[in-house]
Amino acid sequence: MGQSAHSIHGAASAGEAQLDLLPGLTTHRFLAQLPEGVEVLHDAGNVPLRWVETSELADPTPYLLDHELLLTAGLPFLGDGGTDEAVDAFVGRLARARVSALAFGLEPHFDAVPGAVVAACERHGVTLWQLPSSLPFAAVGLAFSRLLESGNASVLRQLTEANRQLIRAALGEGGEQELLEALAQRVSGEVLLFGAHGQLRLTAGARTAGPEVLEEAAGLALDLFAGSGPRVELRETADGALLGLPLRGSPGRGTAARPAAGSRTAPSQRGARRGEPTLGVLVLHTGHPLTATENTMVSTAVGLLELLARQRAAGSLSPGQLATLLLLRGDTRGDDAALSTLLGDSAPGAGSGLRVVIAHPQAEDSADVPAEVLAWRRLWETKLVVHDGTHLLAVTRQEPSPARLSRVEAEGYACAVSRPAPRLGKGGSLAGHALQHVPRLRLEAMALLARAEEERRSLLAEQQPRTFAELMPREAGAGVAREVLGPLLALEPPRRDLLLRVLRAWLAAHGSWDGASSALDIHRNSVRRHVGVIGDTLGRDLGDASVRAELWFALGFLGPGLPGGAAADPSTPADPSAASDDAEPGAAQESQER
Repeated sequence: MGQSAHSIHGAASAGEAQLDLLPGLTTHRFLAQLPEGVEVLHDAGNVPLRWVETSELADPTPYLLDHELLLTAGLPFLGDGGTDEAVDAFVGRLARARVSALAFGLEPHFDAVPGAVVAACERHGVTLWQLPSSLPFAAVGLAFSRLLESGNASVLRQLTEANRQLIRAALGEGGEQELLEALAQRVSGEVLLFGAHGQLRLTAGARTAGPEVLEEAAGLALDLFAGSGPRVELRETADGALLGLPLRGSPGRGTAARPAAGSRTAPSQRGARRGEPTLGVLVLHTGHPLTATENTMVSTAVGLLELLARQRAAGSLSPGQLATLLLLRGDTRGDDAALSTLLGDSAPGAGSGLRVVIAHPQAEDSADVPAEVLAWRRLWETKLVVHDGTHLLAVTRQEPSPARLSRVEAEGYACAVSRPAPRLGKGGSLAGHALQHVPRLRLEAMALLARAEEERRSLLAEQQPRTFAELMPREAGAGVAREVLGPLLALEPPRRDLLLRVLRAWLAAHGSWDGASSALDIHRNSVRRHVGVIGDTLGRDLGDASVRAELWFALGFLGPGLPGGAAADPSTPADPSAASDDAEPGAAQESQER
């Protein structure tokens, strides 16, 4: 018979999620996929099927998940294991482990399934299949894998469509109400949304909950408002369960594991910062445990409601704010037509490429956030402005002219401005174009923000040299330089200054002793001796091109008070990793010789 299928022991939660994602995967469905010749000796019903496992152990149950198909060639039933009592005990253990079916493979040990096995399966309600000798166990496993793969693809399509529906609802005119109605339809339950002060704001779905359940839902919401950190509330009711999830005032910084599918745990228990405001509570009343598919949809809905709640707290209920966040995150699940309309209305300036502008906000109190968002809309002439608690971000088509930047800096901001996105081609989708480029532009501006803050002035990405050195702020680069050159800097000033000058001249001369000698006006043998001392002091191999490059950049970040740092420009260095045409052969390697 075939070899044992791959085990997934120790992965119960993953297996349970897989089963729940494929609710239609059952013993009858799988049996229909198997070749002819499989005989059903006892049918205990059409039950869920999670996995196919091969085992010849006398007691395999400690290593099985529930709802597995167990394949055996009958080894457990040889000798003393074939007595009526032993067979009954074996099948009884399978039934208690919730094995979906037992598949008995004929030959080489048995020509037919023993009658004691058939009788025990009938007594304990375990489905029993007889597999012909022409059907290897490996073929059974492959058939199950193909069925599992097709089921997963179907579930992914369903999830994609469900997420699109939720985002379209959130971007629609109805906003939160449309989103709640779409969620209620998808999870077949009642959905309640409580506002920041604990009041019931919106409901959706069939009103199946009585006054007692509604009162309990309100109490659940108040408990969530009183809590802090990652939390979720689950309460059983007479006809189902109430699941409450808080809408956080700022994006969480932690994660937690997904629940086992079919359980009544929350779909997502994302971390929250202690002391952050709770802007609302979503409560679901369902009469069934949430499936993994429903868990995912609830998580998506909670994320969208949080975005809308944070924008409302920032003084804007415009769906354009949600569109901005979706653009910055590169979320492709939205509706292209809706996003294109919002972009056209919210970011005027036809003909100019989209840019992303980022700065640190000034508002220290949440009450000041709306005014700051409105100020940025005015400064950059766009409605696509968000305050995410850490940064102010704008998506705009306006040119960052000197006059505009002067107005921005007069308001106290030091901005980082990305390059413009390429022009939109004729007939192209504005939403697709923006989704393609805006996330990249955001990263470009974010990389420049630290330098803008350090230099206390606005910086444009297109005006910065495209060098690796420009990626690091001067202060941070100086800190790294002090670490790299630390042993030299620790020397007494006369010795330190000499060795720093020699190092810079030698690197600038591409490792040429004569070039460094001429620049320093000292003998080439002295240069070689000093370079050897430098290598020993730093504990680095100066014959390594990467080491020389690192030292060159470090010298460029030194302050002007130190030799080697005043004239060095790390953005336009001579390449220390290459040898010049007039360098002596093997000059770099000779640097370690005395």
